[in-house]
Order: sequence, then C-alpha cells, then structure tokens
Amino acid sequence: MQFALDFTVKLPVTTQARIADGMKQADENAEARWKHVFDACVLAAARKKPEITSDDVLAEIEALPNPPSTHNLAAIGPAMKRAAQMGILKRTDRFCRSARPEKNGNLHAVWLSKYFQSH
Repeated sequence: MQFALDFTVKLPVTTQARIADGMKQADENAEARWKHVFDACVLAAARKKPEITSDDVLAEIEALPNPPSTHNLAAIGPAMKRAAQMGILKRTDRFCRSARPEKNGNLHAVWLSKYFQSH
C-alpha cells in the first residue's frame, strides 16, 4: 500500500510521513483474517448507508458470530483507504465524532458510499 504526501495541507511533510509509516505498519501487522472480514464489512456498511464512518463498519463486524479481532485497531484507517482504492468509498472533507463510548468522541472521517442501495 502506497501513501502519497499532500503538500497542500497544514501538517508538515515529516508528520505526514510518520503518519503514513504508522498506518503502513498497522496494516502490515493486522491479522489477515480480520483484514478480509473487515473489508467485507466495509462493503456491507456501504451498501446500507449513503455515508459511513468506521463506527458503521465496526458495528457490522461486531454483529457477526465470533468476529475476528486484531491487536491494534489502528489498522482501520488503512482498511478504509483500501476500500476507497477499490472504488467502494470516496473520502469526503468532513469528519464527525464517534458515538462509541470507548472512542471518547474521536474524530472519524466521513466516507461517501459508491455502493449504497436504497430499498
């Protein structure tokens, strides 16, 4: 997985590089089964809602019987980017606070679903 540096944002390039390195490391260390199931849950969430966050994907994975886990949920960011590269999601410029108590109101990117199917 490659990460591009963005010279138009306010974060210094060195900070962006550290973030990209951390995301790459988290993705490489994530359990393979978790990554596969998480990717499927991204698609499931994207089919249900026009916009999603990682909270929606976590709800999908937690609804599974015996859901897989990984040692570091920092792998969620790279998984969401992977979904965008696969054409499932498109990142918006918006963020929202997590509603999950254990996330303490962390900011999450809002993603536009390219697979939303209204019923």
